[in-house]
Amino acid sequence: MLAYGVSSVLSTLLAEHAERRRVSREALVGVAAVLQLGLLVFLLVWIPDRNLVGVFVAVSALSGICDGFWITQCTCEFSAMGKLKTSYATKR
Repeated sequence: MLAYGVSSVLSTLLAEHAERRRVSREALVGVAAVLQLGLLVFLLVWIPDRNLVGVFVAVSALSGICDGFWITQCTCEFSAMGKLKTSYATKR
């Protein structure tokens, strides 16, 4: 859970920085969608092994990155009249 939380916060900060550099919201959502789809495919074909703890941590961190992008971008999209700073403050 630590890897999930830390990577979620870092991806939120990365999304905010990318939007300041004029990266479109659609591009960020597209990256998150491709990453999420790749993670789901990996989880479908992967056979867990208790000796591979690093893989569990990596899957948790990638899920946190996807969650950070999704929550940030959806909140920004649904925020009232483009008040982007308030939507970044509503991170759960």
